[in-house]
Amino acid sequence: MSRFRPDDRDHRELEVLHRLAVELPRSLSVTGVTDTLARELVGAVDRANECTISSWVREHDALDNLSVFERGAGIVEDWRGQRYPLDDWPESRALLEAGNAHREYQADELEWSDEVRAQIREWGWSSWIGLPLVVEGRSVGLVELVDHTSSARWSPRDVAFAQTIASQAAMAVRNAQLYENLRMQVVTDALTGLLNHRAFYERVEAELAGAQRIGADLSVIAIDVDDFKSVNDREGHLAGDRLLRQVAEVLCSLCRETDAAGRVGGDEFLLVMPGLGAGAGAVVERVVEQTFSRAGVRVSAGAACMRQGEPDAASLIDRADAALLAAKAAGKGTFRLSA
Repeated sequence: MSRFRPDDRDHRELEVLHRLAVELPRSLSVTGVTDTLARELVGAVDRANECTISSWVREHDALDNLSVFERGAGIVEDWRGQRYPLDDWPESRALLEAGNAHREYQADELEWSDEVRAQIREWGWSSWIGLPLVVEGRSVGLVELVDHTSSARWSPRDVAFAQTIASQAAMAVRNAQLYENLRMQVVTDALTGLLNHRAFYERVEAELAGAQRIGADLSVIAIDVDDFKSVNDREGHLAGDRLLRQVAEVLCSLCRETDAAGRVGGDEFLLVMPGLGAGAGAVVERVVEQTFSRAGVRVSAGAACMRQGEPDAASLIDRADAALLAAKAAGKGTFRLSA
């Protein structure tokens, strides 16, 4: 039996539509939009226990989870970013390609593969509605409204309301995606995809302020490709660009989730590593070794750890650069630590 009278539901649905009309255009992040959408759908549809919203990554033929909201738990961060190949979910692919319908699913449907059945059991899904997010006739994502307890068919009212919300939210999701893409172009280096000079310095300033506030460690590593000009002169600029991208890939692979890499000059890179203090020597040594073994190029590197009362990002980076110059003077292909 529903916990709400019909007039209660009418009122709730109108409130949700109003809130979404006001809130969604204000959000400039994709997950800000999808978190709001998932929360409001579960709150408005009495039967729903969960709402999962995914982005359709066409180039990988997959769905990437953006938001998962569960009644009683809120947004489940552990599921954010999970990728699901559409080869395992052909019905979802067909729904996305059609872009103009919805589909109901039951967990006991016979066509599920053993792997998908196991996944559905892990999630606790009994039945759900799938609705594509469509902008100008093109699907950009998928909304799945889930019941954990019943495999009964969904009411026409539940389906119609969810379709209304999906239609209203699709443009907000697309606008947020466009904004994030533009923002990435502003803050990243076009060749390597790493942070550019300005964005990297801003990141170090933010990390420095945070580390000083809580008394944590912070290190910056400066890396320079040895004799890079000779590569351009000998093999051409395309070969030089390819080499820089390879170095960037190695540096990214050495970063933890909390770290950041930037390209701040032609062949100069920087890493900022929150929480790293006494271990900086081992990390910078690994940087030198890995760029040689994996990219086939020698680099010189210097590391600096934040001092008590470090005035700003430029001071910390300058000390890492000075250590880098000392490594160059020592014969290249090596590293030095700032005093």
